[in-house]
Formats: sequence, structure tokens, C-alpha cells
Amino acid sequence: MKAYLEALWANRYTTALVAVLVLAAGIVAFEALPRSVFPDVDFPRVSVLVSDGYLPVHVMLVRVTEPLEQAAKGVPDVTLVRSTTSNGLSKIHVFFNRAITPNDAYLLLEARLGQVALPPAAHMSVRLMMPSIYPFAEYALVSKDQTSSTLMPTYAFTIKPRLLDVPGVYTVASVGRGWPEVHVDLSLRRLMSHHIGLTRIVALLRAHQGPYFGGIMAGLHESFLLTAAGRPASVAALGRLAVPLGGVRGATIPLSALGRIAVGPPPRVRGAAVAHHAHSLLIDVAAQASANVEAVAAGVAHAIAALRKHLPHGVRLVRDYDLSRLIVASLHDVWVALILGTVITFAVLLAFLRRFDTALATLIIVPLSLAGTFVVLHVLGLGLNIMTLGGITAALGALVDHAIVVIEQATHTHAPGTALTRRARALRASAEVLPMMTFATLTSALVFVPLILLSGTIGILFRQMAIALVTALVVSQAVALSVTPLLAATLAGRDRRPPRKWRPARRARVGYARALRAGLRRPALGVMASLAILLAAYGIYRVLPTAFLPAWNEGVIAVPFRTAVGSSASETLAVGRGLLAIAAHDPAVATASLVVGQSLGNPRATPNKGDMVLTLKSQASAVATMRALGAQLRAAYPSLSMLKLHQLLVTQLGNLSGAHSPLDVEVFGHSASALAVYARGLEARLAASHRFANVSFPTSSDGPAIALSVRTRARLAGLTPPLLGAQLLAGYWGVPAGYLLRGAQILPIAVSTSPAGGMGGNLRPRLFVHAPHGPYAPLAAFAREHLRRAVPVITHQNLVPFADIEIRPHRAMGLDQAAALARRLIAKTPLPHGITARIGGYYKEQAQSFAQMELTLTFALLVLLVLVGYQLRAQRAALAVLVATALSALGALCALWVRGIPLDSTSFLGLLLVFAIAVNNGILIFGQARHYKSPPGRLEVELAARRRLRPILMTMAADVLGFLPLAVGVGHGTDLLKPLATAVMGGLMLAVFASLFIGPMLYVAFSRPPRR
Repeated sequence: MKAYLEALWANRYTTALVAVLVLAAGIVAFEALPRSVFPDVDFPRVSVLVSDGYLPVHVMLVRVTEPLEQAAKGVPDVTLVRSTTSNGLSKIHVFFNRAITPNDAYLLLEARLGQVALPPAAHMSVRLMMPSIYPFAEYALVSKDQTSSTLMPTYAFTIKPRLLDVPGVYTVASVGRGWPEVHVDLSLRRLMSHHIGLTRIVALLRAHQGPYFGGIMAGLHESFLLTAAGRPASVAALGRLAVPLGGVRGATIPLSALGRIAVGPPPRVRGAAVAHHAHSLLIDVAAQASANVEAVAAGVAHAIAALRKHLPHGVRLVRDYDLSRLIVASLHDVWVALILGTVITFAVLLAFLRRFDTALATLIIVPLSLAGTFVVLHVLGLGLNIMTLGGITAALGALVDHAIVVIEQATHTHAPGTALTRRARALRASAEVLPMMTFATLTSALVFVPLILLSGTIGILFRQMAIALVTALVVSQAVALSVTPLLAATLAGRDRRPPRKWRPARRARVGYARALRAGLRRPALGVMASLAILLAAYGIYRVLPTAFLPAWNEGVIAVPFRTAVGSSASETLAVGRGLLAIAAHDPAVATASLVVGQSLGNPRATPNKGDMVLTLKSQASAVATMRALGAQLRAAYPSLSMLKLHQLLVTQLGNLSGAHSPLDVEVFGHSASALAVYARGLEARLAASHRFANVSFPTSSDGPAIALSVRTRARLAGLTPPLLGAQLLAGYWGVPAGYLLRGAQILPIAVSTSPAGGMGGNLRPRLFVHAPHGPYAPLAAFAREHLRRAVPVITHQNLVPFADIEIRPHRAMGLDQAAALARRLIAKTPLPHGITARIGGYYKEQAQSFAQMELTLTFALLVLLVLVGYQLRAQRAALAVLVATALSALGALCALWVRGIPLDSTSFLGLLLVFAIAVNNGILIFGQARHYKSPPGRLEVELAARRRLRPILMTMAADVLGFLPLAVGVGHGTDLLKPLATAVMGGLMLAVFASLFIGPMLYVAFSRPPRR
């Protein structure tokens, strides 16, 4: 090491040049790194959505859901298949294990499902669950007089192409009623008077959907393409289409004489609304994977500003929400906390070192280490998000520690001599500490490596944090081996006056020496204190509330709701507008929008489902707003079957991971009806306990249905069930019969015999049916009606029927306590034969992550025991260091308990970080003791502890106070890191006492008494 440092000093100018180049490369990499809130990672989950109009639920189950379930279950590495089947809609979620990459899983599943034969009109979409599938921004076309269907051409031909031209934009989708249609509304009276059936009209329109290819004719030195029967060029031409009459040969009648032909909106199956606007068409913009969302959002905003100048009269383009602002604000808050922590650290170093140039030189290492970290992150293809910045912030203490240890070791002596002599002395002192510090840093890095291997949602989210943390540790150690010794030697070579003796510091050193000497004479007290601290830590760990992730104020609230079963999309939209008006008048709400017949996670949903998205003002609290606004909404609409309020990104995270509520009770059985009966009884028992904030059993019904069976005489007249279904479709919905072209716009043609609308309570006076070999007659003459009040929605998990009860605990109750209470209540409800129940939801993810974190902490302590034992060449010293390090957990748990912060995954990461930092204290103390004598005795340990007193106090004070801005909370962007910072501060404060007192006492207690 001495020869290396001498060569390093001889090439100090080249090393300085390399440092400057690394700093410049770090600045370039920092500007190029993509920004986002969460890491852009793929979840091992694929979502399959199949829609087929309004095909009955049992037909969808037999022809769509079950074949796809069977096919998905046969794909390698599939662990779970969950499905929901309703009228015309099948949703299948396929979960994979970590043995396969998400992209491979997606391709294998899509290839396997493509072999399943689906109904002709079924449309299937397969999506790999990743954050980029969700829009980062939503805009809206609004107007007072133009409907969303009328606004579709403006969106499709003006706005969408321009937004897709923005670099980094992945998809641009609209949410509204849909494209306009050509409605051919036929008069039953005129059809009956001319003896014309509906099938003749539909066949005629479909026959005029040419042009049809008729070959190629050569002549006059040219080739002519022959076509026949082109489609009508306009609505007027469609009305002039000749319809043959049945009674008179060769006689025709124009189509317009049989009814009304007009362009209008399609039947309402979806809808959208924006507060304070009569008509709205929502526009969702999603970014590509690994794109810089901040830059993409800026490009979209620039394009929107240009598009506003070219909109039709009476149409405006407004912003609903833009998550890039949340990204900018969150990253800004973390950067502010990082800078404040650095300033506080500088003040602490200046107070200890009492020399400005030395304190400043110590902090010069931080930007250089950060620059190297940014370069590595850019090479690895990672970006800047809450997790990577959290890892870098967590490593800030280690960055400063490396500089403090080397510079303090090299400059602590004030012996006289020439500049050359002082520099040589400083290099020798650096050579003594660098090997120990390098080994300690590698030990700390190895402690965090298991975090990269974690599975589940926590593993996916925290993997990049662990990578950033380990990268920062390794880069800072590289800087400590190259640049820090040169700075230390340069500072040592400068002339300076010895600092004035500070009496309180001297008294503290003397007091510590006396207390340590007394403790080393009674080492059994160290063992007793260790046992007491470990028992106290275990007790607090058992009573501390638990959570999945920290509470975070996003500023965007999602409000999913359900109206009564069987409600139409129009009724749900009317209720949603009422909810929207209440939310828009809340002083904390900035913007509010609504979608119906579609959810935030799926492009298709039942008509009674709606979702509101509320953007809060910057100073508003999401938790307080959700509590107050939820009470107002429930009081205004008590008949809603479901109403929830939660933050948008939490909802998206739940959709990505497959867990939609904090706590679920999953009930399995062989009969869907028996499951529903038991689930409703269990829901009532759980709600009657009044121990939870909310208990809900989502409706298992898709609404009422009327089944029609054809009578015998109708069959004799040629009326088959398919023909009856076509006439019912025309009477109440509209039969598709081709399309017209209006420029680049495609207008579907829908033929109906009655205006689309509600059925009422009786079908007989509403519709007349025509038999091929008979006259028109009322529907009751041809068919019998069978009313079903509720058509059940069928849910499967791994091909077995199941039901799901959602539980939301109170804020003061941890998920562990809520799960235990739910188990006790379930045990009091007798389970019918063949029905089982278990706990799921976020709690399941939390339990898995906690088990992995506990295993990681145990692994970390064992790794420390082995590596420290190798370094110190004494297992007794390694055991003393290990126990002293583990005792710091009490300080972390106490800090969380005092501040009322639940124990979550970030808290566990803080514990791990405390271990990684605290172990360095023990390594440096016993490494210094070995420098005096090997193996060291009680006197050598005492001298080493006294020698390392100031560096340990300095590094611990710098680390603890450096995390203060994160623990207090600078803005809302640091909410995710607040438990981590709190745990680190509490753990390091106790680690000072454990390292300086209990560790040496334990070493003496573990040592054999010397022979006489």
C-alpha cells in the first residue's frame, strides 16, 4: 500500500485530470438519465382482456375464459391464473415466478393463447404489466355544444398524430362515447305495410360494401382495374338506395322512405366527463419504457400549446393531470434534502476538525463520488427515481465516512517538520487505514447484495435502490483509494497552526477513558446490557405496527365507485357527474375528471363502474382530503354499492402487482352460489365488529337478464333463435351493416327498428317480430320471457371458483394486527363443507417481503461475522463487533415507535444500512488494536477505542444529522424515505454507545483470562 500511495503521489496531476473527467462525465450522465417516480421495471404478470359485445356470461365462460385458463396454466413457470367473467368480458391475470424474465413470459403466453379458437367477434388484448402502460398525463377536449363523438375527428386527425410525433410517447388513447355512427332507424309500420323483413335490409346494405374486385381489362395500351357495386358515397346516397318490394315484381322503394337515416353517437357503453364542462373527450398519453418522462411531458406540453391555436370554434384543450409534475417535485424534494444533509454534514465536520479547508476537502469527495455513480447508473441503463435517489442518499453517510476516516487519520497529528516530511507522514498514515476501510466497504456492499435478489413487489421496487447504493459505496471507495489520499497529503503539507485546546472536548475524552476503563474491568455488565437491549428490541418489534409501503402524498386521488347492479352507463354517468360536482367544489381539488364503463386498469368495464381522478392543489394533504371528501360523497350517494378513495400511483402499483387492497379474505369452493352466501355472511360479521375502517364484498352480479325461448309455431314459421336474436338486436341496440366513408373517417352503419333505450318492465308493446314465412306479430306471440334478476359474475383462481372480501384497516392499525383480527373472526364463522378461506392482499406481499428482509438481516449479520473474523483474525473480536452492531436495531425501532411510523420495507432497509455503517466502527477499533498488538489485550483495545473516539463521533454525528432533512420531511417527495431516515438516525445514535462501550466490553468478556 505504501508503494501504491507513493506512485499515486508521483502521478497526482494525472489523477486530478482523471477526477475532472469523471466529474464532467457524471454531469453528462446526470442530464441523460431518465426521470420517473418509480423504477421502470416489468412485473412478472400478464393481463389478458377479451371482449365480445354483450355475449352472455356463461357463453363467455365456456367459449373464452375456461379455454384461455387451461392454456395459460400450461405455460412454463406460471404460478397463478386468476379470472373474472361477466357479460361480454373476460379478464385473466397470469402470474409468473422469477425463473423466467417478464418479456419471455409475455411472448410464451401470447403464443400459447393465440392457438385458442375464440368466437369470431371476440377481441383479445395481452399486456405485460409495467408502469409505462399507464398514462403519465391526461388532457381533455371540452366543448359546450359538441359531444364527445363529434370531437372524435379533431382528436384522431389533428391531436393524436401530433402527440405521437413527440419523442418518447408510447400511446395516445381517447376515452369518450366513441366514433359517430350512421343510424338507419326503420319504421315497423312501413316495413309491415311493404312486407319487408329486417334481414332483407341488412343483407342489402352489406351487399353494397364494395367495391368488389372484377379483374383487370387490357386495352388502348393500358390496364384497367374492374370493380363492381361501390358503397354509397354519403348519407344522402345511402338514403337513395333502392330496396326491392316483396309483393310487386321489379318495384323498389328508396331506403329513406322506410325510416330515418342520420349520423349520431353510438349507444352509450362508455363515457367521460370533466368538471365544469358540458361535453368532454379525455386524451391519455403514455410514455415509452425507459423514456425520460420529464422530457416527454415537456414535449407533450409544447405540442398541446401549439395545437390550441388550431382547434375548431368552441372547442378547448385543457389539462386534467400531469404526473411529470409529481416526478419533478419529488426529485426536487429529494435533491433539496440531499443538499441540506450535505450542508449539515459540512457544519459538523467544521465543528470537529476546526479547519475550513479540511472540512471542505472532505466534502469535495461527495460530488466526485456522485458523478461516478451517475456514470455507472447510465451504463447499467437505470434512471433517476425515488428508489435510485434513495439509495444514493442512503449511501451519503458512507461517502462522507470514507473521506473522514482517511483525512482524519492523515492530519490528526500536528508534529513539526517540513512540508515533505508531513506529506510522507500523511501518506504512511493513509496506508495504515486504507486496507481496513476497503475491506469494511466491501463488507458493507456485500450486505446489500441480497436486496438485489429479493422477489415480489418489494424486490422489484427496491432492486434499483440496492444497485444504486452498492454502486455509490464501491465508487466512493475507489475515490477514497485514489483522490482522498492526495487531498490528505496536500492538506498535511500546508503550514498551519495547531488548533487551540477545547476544554469540553478534553474533558469528554478523559471522561470516556475513565468510563471505558471501568467497563472493561467489569465486562459482565456488557453481556447483561446486550441481553437487555436485544430483549427490548424484540419486544418493540412485536408491538410496532406494520405497513406495506410508507404513506406518500402524491397529490392525485383515484375514486372508483359502483352504482346499483344493472345500472346502465347513462345512469352511472349521471351519478358520476353528481360526484364530480361535489369533488370540484372542494377547496383542495384543482381538477376532476370521470370515466364510466372503463377503469384505470382496463379499457373495458361493466356499465355500473366508474372512476374519478382528482388532482389536488400543491399545498393540500391527500390523507385529509380523502377523509373529508369521502364522507361527503358517501352522504350524498348512500345507495352506491362501492366507493373508495386512494391515491393514483398506489392504485397503479396494486394493479401491477395484482393486490388491490391492504387486506383480502379469499374464499374458495366448488359452488359459486355457496361462495356468495358465505362471503356475504362473513362480510357482515367483519363489518359488525367495527374494528376495520371499511369491509366490502364486491358485487358478484352483472345485472338482470331476460331469456327468450322461441315458441313452437314460431319455429314452424321459420323463426329460429339466431333470427330472433338479430331482430332483438335491431330493436334495442342496432345491427351492424357495414360502414360509410367521410374522408378518412369511417362511419359504421347500425340498423334498428326502434330507438335504442331502456326495455321497461314488459317487452310485448315495444317490439314486433317478423317470421320468414309469416306476418309481423308482437314478440309475446313468438317467444316466452324468463326474467333473471341477477346474472352472477364468475371468478376463478387456478381454475377454482373463489370470492374476495376487501378489508381496509384503520390508520393506527398495522396490517399484521388487522390480519390476526380477521383470522379470529373467520374462525368464529363456521366454514361450510368444501369452502376454505385465507388472507391475501397487500398483507401477503408484506409478509413475503418481511420474511425476506428478516432473512436478509440474518444473512447480513452472518456475513459480517465471517468477513470481520477474517479481517481481524480473531473470531472473538468479530463476535463482539457483530453483537454491538446488532444492538443498534433497538435505536432504529425506538425511533420509529416514538415518531409513530409503522415498520415497513424501507424501515428494514434502514436497519440494514445501520448495520453496514455501524460495523465499520468495530472494524476500525479492533483493527487499530491489532496494530498495537496481535492478538490485542484489554489495554490495546482501550487505547484503540480512545484513538478512534473522535473519528467515530464525527462520522456518526455527520451521518445522523445528514439524514435529518429526510427524517423531518422536505416536501412530499421524501415521504417514501422518511421511515428509512428515521431508522438510520435512531440506530446510529445507539450504535455510537454500542461501538465505543459494549463492543470492547464484550471482547474482554469473550477473551480468556491471561495466565499468571
